[in-house]
Amino acid sequence: MTVATALFRFDDSYAREVPGLSVSWAAAPVPAPELLVLNDELAVELGADPAALREPPGVLLLVGQVPGGVTTVAQAYAGHQFGVYACPGSGTAGHCCSAR
Repeated sequence: MTVATALFRFDDSYAREVPGLSVSWAAAPVPAPELLVLNDELAVELGADPAALREPPGVLLLVGQVPGGVTTVAQAYAGHQFGVYACPGSGTAGHCCSAR
């Protein structure tokens, strides 16, 4: 499904077409989120209006609170550190990349 908002066009085709590389996921609610810093140049490069990202709906989007109808997933990571796909939630990234 594709869901368009004032800021972004969300498309879940990756999750639908390659279901083995993602799992359903939703961000935990953030009570009263506040925007501290915004990279305006990057926002514009991504096609987003920096002013809209500063508004309450934009800040909610930045903390993972997406509009209804948007499919949210966690994706498997296949980076050069592992050389193979790491299943979401396997803990592999935490073991290889834990901070000290």
